[in-house]
Amino acid sequence: MDGYFKRKAKSAPDRWKLALYEIRGSGFAEFPQYHAKNTPQPLSASFMKPIRIAGIALLLSLAIVSCIYFITSGSPKREWILAGGENGGRYDDVARTLAAELAQGKGWKVRVEGSSGSLQNLSLLGEGKADLCLVQNDVSGDENIRCIATLYEEALHVIVPAEVESAADLDGKALSLGPAGGGTEGLAMALLGQMGLKDLGRNWRNESLEDGLQALRSGEVKGLCIVTGVGNPTIGAFLSEGGFKLLGLGQAPSESVRLSYPFVLPSIIPAGAYPTGPGKAEPTKKLPTLGTKVLLACRADLDEVDAFELTRFLHQRQGVLIRSQPILAQMGHPKESHHLQFAIHEGSKLHYDSDEPGFIEKWAETIGLVLSILAIAWGAASTLRQIYLMRMKESLDEFFAKVEAITSELVEGTTTKRMNEIARELHEIRRETTRKLIAEELSADESFVIFQRQLHTAQQMVNQVRENDSGSKAKK
Repeated sequence: MDGYFKRKAKSAPDRWKLALYEIRGSGFAEFPQYHAKNTPQPLSASFMKPIRIAGIALLLSLAIVSCIYFITSGSPKREWILAGGENGGRYDDVARTLAAELAQGKGWKVRVEGSSGSLQNLSLLGEGKADLCLVQNDVSGDENIRCIATLYEEALHVIVPAEVESAADLDGKALSLGPAGGGTEGLAMALLGQMGLKDLGRNWRNESLEDGLQALRSGEVKGLCIVTGVGNPTIGAFLSEGGFKLLGLGQAPSESVRLSYPFVLPSIIPAGAYPTGPGKAEPTKKLPTLGTKVLLACRADLDEVDAFELTRFLHQRQGVLIRSQPILAQMGHPKESHHLQFAIHEGSKLHYDSDEPGFIEKWAETIGLVLSILAIAWGAASTLRQIYLMRMKESLDEFFAKVEAITSELVEGTTTKRMNEIARELHEIRRETTRKLIAEELSADESFVIFQRQLHTAQQMVNQVRENDSGSKAKK
């Protein structure tokens, strides 16, 4: 029976039974009054301590992780600065349309910041003075710039007096190339240089579109170059004054330029794009030219959730945006553009790749939070358990010390009166340790079994002394 019981007592809830069994087998049965007062409680009660420990550990872990989560996770971005362009220009108009729609549809506060164009926009973005900006794809930026969307295509317009026949007539002449911070200069110089103009930059001026058109009227410059969306109302109003036209640049000007300037694409200014009067329009036939994409850009550190929401909203509301800015009908997936200079933001990529985040992407933070709580709870529970076991061991050490002291006293010899006191002390030690075992204030491990054996040895010594005393009295 003894071996059978030990083989069966493998699980934690049964180990205390084994300990009690060994106690009873070692002389504990001498105290029948103990059994009446200390009948073991149902096993379910023995699990209350671990459950309480696990519950405390879970609540503690939840509190820690929640604090970390709320400290480290920011709220959705609601205030934005969008760098556009010159007041009244196409960039400025598009930027204000985007800002108005974001304010109405998302409740975001979007402030439009004026600038001289793409170069200054990238500078504002890099310095943290803007969150978003409009920028030409051919304008160089640093590696921290990311693309949200391609908004529309811009084409190079070259406006000249009506008598100018070809680009050769512009060689050595003063030209207006747009603002110094804009994107026109690089594209225009690449094209005109490829067409054989020699005196590049000697008489070229950087100025706003309005100032450039005024200089063209007054004859201060022979031509004006501007990269803008087809249908620019300012250009349309100027051409309707008469005396000026859009200059043709050959059959396929982009083919040769792309070898040295890769971020351009072939573009067309359609015939009649700019009405100039009844039955009149410029150009009189379609004009091949150079083009580039206008991007909505941001920094790489923009939160993925904010980038995703921005991208999703713009494409969902594209129909509304087109009514205010027809040119935004060209807004599309950046991957459709060849030689995109700036990488697509990860949040925007999520929208383009799947339109909606998958379950894992959508609940990634929540799943991570739950796993973190479980991991910390497990660690906290293990730590608390170790502390709990150490405290139980310390408590058992006290009983070990008491039994050791009693054993030493018995070995040295003592009086009959003291022997009776020792018997009561041993009984009290048995009662207290058994109570703690049932309440799981002590662990039913090997140390406890060894302790019970020492306790049994002490009890046997007491019984032996009593028997010797009884024998001595009988002889007398």
